[in-house]
Amino acid sequence: MLPELFKIPVLNLPIHTYGVMIVIGFLLAVYIGHRRFLRYGQYANDFMDYAFWALIGGILGARTVYILVEWKEYFIDRPWTEINALGIKIPSVLALWQGGLVYWGSFLGGFIAFLIFAHKRKINVLVFADLAVVGLPLAQMFGRLGCVAAGCCWGKAYYHLDEAGKVISDLPIAMRFPPGSSAYNSLLHSGSEHVREHMFTSGMTLPLFPSQLAEAFGTLCIFFILLWFSPRKWFHGQLLLAYVVLYSVMRSILELFRGDVDRGYVIQGVLSTSQFISIVIVTVAVVSMVYIKIKQQKKFV
Repeated sequence: MLPELFKIPVLNLPIHTYGVMIVIGFLLAVYIGHRRFLRYGQYANDFMDYAFWALIGGILGARTVYILVEWKEYFIDRPWTEINALGIKIPSVLALWQGGLVYWGSFLGGFIAFLIFAHKRKINVLVFADLAVVGLPLAQMFGRLGCVAAGCCWGKAYYHLDEAGKVISDLPIAMRFPPGSSAYNSLLHSGSEHVREHMFTSGMTLPLFPSQLAEAFGTLCIFFILLWFSPRKWFHGQLLLAYVVLYSVMRSILELFRGDVDRGYVIQGVLSTSQFISIVIVTVAVVSMVYIKIKQQKKFV
């Protein structure tokens, strides 16, 4: 875990690994997208212009959804955040370096920006989306690696005690986070007395399911699937819809192994916010696939 890479001299402002990983992922997705547009022979310059608006829309969407879920924290419990280096306070909703982003919000924000951009430029929405979406899961992979560095988005604890009372992981690969991480700080306040006692003694969390690494691996697989399927697609828009379905299913399954209960629930303890959004988006995607397929068949009747 490495939450901070370094601090900016004089200002003493930290550069967070999580943010750096997001930037790396974004730039890589833009590079892959631009290469694909160049090969297609159209919209390459438009894509580079859209990348800026995708970033703005993605950040606004990710932050908005998180604030809607955690509105009490931002407007009642902790409405202001102090920047010690500058001696000022700013609204906590603007303190992006402290975390608080929801991926589905980012996707929806970027997609809304795309629809507005495509309308203004008179761009073929489905063609453009298929070319642009392939690099997106690779950007997500880097984002989840940033989660490992920050110690957020952790999984449930899987362990047992041996005869000597030592904690033994039930997983071949598990993650344990030290003090200062989001996982440690949250579990220290929300865990049982047994959990807190172990954390005080060991200086680490219990063995946790590596949800961040699992999603990073899953999104990498989705990237290669989209790359392989790209020249084999049957209709424009299929890559976008395939991505939406693949990620939604994977994310919904991984939500079952997440341990950060404060991420938000539609039905407490049963249906998380991300699972709910995934269900809605998959439904829209499947209906869209059927509609496009029927419309395409009618052209050849």
